[in-house]
Amino acid sequence: MAKKKKNNNNPWPFFLLVILPLAAIILSSLAIVRGIQNYVTTSHYFKVRELRAEGISDQRYLEMIKNDVVGANIFRLDAGALAERTRRRFPHFYSVVVRRVLPSQLLIVAKERRPVVWLKRDVYYMMDASGVVVGTAPLSETPALPLLTGMDAKFPKFKVGVSYASSILHKSLLLGKILKVRDAEIRQALAGTSLTVTRIDASNPEELSFYLGAELEVKAGDRNFDARIALLPAILRTVSGDISRITYIDLRPKEPVVATKDIPQR
Repeated sequence: MAKKKKNNNNPWPFFLLVILPLAAIILSSLAIVRGIQNYVTTSHYFKVRELRAEGISDQRYLEMIKNDVVGANIFRLDAGALAERTRRRFPHFYSVVVRRVLPSQLLIVAKERRPVVWLKRDVYYMMDASGVVVGTAPLSETPALPLLTGMDAKFPKFKVGVSYASSILHKSLLLGKILKVRDAEIRQALAGTSLTVTRIDASNPEELSFYLGAELEVKAGDRNFDARIALLPAILRTVSGDISRITYIDLRPKEPVVATKDIPQR
C-alpha cells in the first residue's frame, strides 16, 4: 500500500526566507531616505547664502528679493512660487525663473520689460511696447523717453503692472519701440544740435507724428513705421545745416517731403 505524501503548505519558510528580509530592506531604505531628507532640509550647509541674478539691471530689486530667501533651506524653498511671487511683485519682469545652485546659492534669471514711452498724468508713467505700465517717475524728473500725448481722454488713469490696449495705443507703442531702436542713428544724424525725439502725438489716430525738440514735427502716418523711420537719419544729415528752417518732415509719401519756413529775401 503506497504511502501518502505529506502536504507541505506551511507558509512560514517562505515568509522567513523572502518576505521578512525584503520588508527589512524596504524599511531600512525608507529610514535612510528619511535620514537624508532630514539632513538636507535642516543642515546649515544647505541654507541659502548667496543670490545671483541675470537680466536684472537694478540691483535694488535683487536686495529686496534677498530679504525673502537668504537663510532659507534651499530644498524647502519653492522655486516656482518664488519666481511667480517675484514676477507679480515687480511687474516690469515679464519672465522669472529661479534655479538652485547647490549647496547654498540661488540664481534668478529674469527678463525685464523695457519702457518705450512715458505718459504724463499725476506722475510720469513708463509703458513698454506691450502696453504694460512698468513704473513711475516724479514730474520733477526729465523724461528719458518720448512723451506719448493725445490719449488723455482714452486713458485718464494708469496703474503700475496693468496692461492697457487699444488700436491707437498699439500703433503709438510700435512707433515708440522703433524710435528707441533707431535712437542712436537719429542722435548721430542730429549731432551738433540739441534736438532729440521728445514727443509722440497720437491725437489723430490716422496720422501719428513725433517731434524733434519742441517744434520740429515728423509725420509718420499709421503704418510702415520701420521703413519710414529708417529714412530719417539720411534726411537729417542732408538738411543738418538748415535744420532751423524746417517746419516739418513728412515720411508718408514715397518721396519724403521736407517743408521749410518762408524766409523773405532781403
